Amino acid sequence: MDAPRVLLVRFSAIGDCVMAAWAATAIRERHPDAFLCWAVEGRCAPVIDRHRLVTQRVEFPRDRWKQARWSPRTWQEQVQKYARLRPLRFDLGFDLQGHSKTALCLRLAKPKRRIAADATDSLARMLNPVLPRPSQPMHTVEWNHTVINHLGDFPMPQQPILPDGGAERDGKLVTISVSAGAAEKAYPLSQWEVVASQLMAEGFHVTFLGGRTDPHPAVGEDLVGKLRLKDTLRLVASSAIHLAADTGTGHMAAAVGTPVVSVFGPTDPARFRPYSDNATVLHAGSRTGDVSATAILDAARAQLGRQVGLEGAARG
Repeated sequence: MDAPRVLLVRFSAIGDCVMAAWAATAIRERHPDAFLCWAVEGRCAPVIDRHRLVTQRVEFPRDRWKQARWSPRTWQEQVQKYARLRPLRFDLGFDLQGHSKTALCLRLAKPKRRIAADATDSLARMLNPVLPRPSQPMHTVEWNHTVINHLGDFPMPQQPILPDGGAERDGKLVTISVSAGAAEKAYPLSQWEVVASQLMAEGFHVTFLGGRTDPHPAVGEDLVGKLRLKDTLRLVASSAIHLAADTGTGHMAAAVGTPVVSVFGPTDPARFRPYSDNATVLHAGSRTGDVSATAILDAARAQLGRQVGLEGAARG
């Protein structure tokens, strides 16, 4: 198919959109002249590159819709906005989320061929064909890639295309994210502070990142709640290493090549770990706090040492 018109639907969350960027990049690299449209919630849109990756980015007001989710007016507005995609006359359409809202978006856009990666509710199961998942857990990046290849031939890219922040790597900068998509996925702030204090004693500059509702640290540079998403991405890209729980910044780090140590609790690393050879996942059970600060420090030092060795070999 020459220059297909493609709709990719992945509304949220930030880390999931970063992982979906691998699939979008595969489409772009296979068809450089394709019309590629991504439907996304506004809060996640900054991780989607508008210059090299997508032709068009369609944003939806998640927060406003969520506040009035049961209002008939909200449902009417959603249907109208989804239907406005139809005149774009898509050849292919992919729902990489599988919620009723994303399934409805794909169905009303009416691509000639469509497939969904998942269906998390009965409405989503009715609206679009859903590719059956394998019996064994598959990483989300690899599953998304399997889904898009159901309707085409899209080789896996080496790296996803993310917005170019122009950041240079700072060998002494360590960023730590205190965010998590859910309370049970968060790593205790007191243990992050132990990690930060030790790294600062070893000569590193430690900067904490997070959202407006996240806790503030008592040590290090506190940028929690102070940065826009695109600025957070730029800072993660410039870090010598990034430390996080299972959250979006870990996926950002993996996507831009920053070494990352990620602490997991209740979620499955086989599906959701940062997708990178420079990623270390620490998982001691369903509680993130069971991973010790010492284990994080050891993993961070190992990653940093490995990077120094790789840079030395490259210079040699």
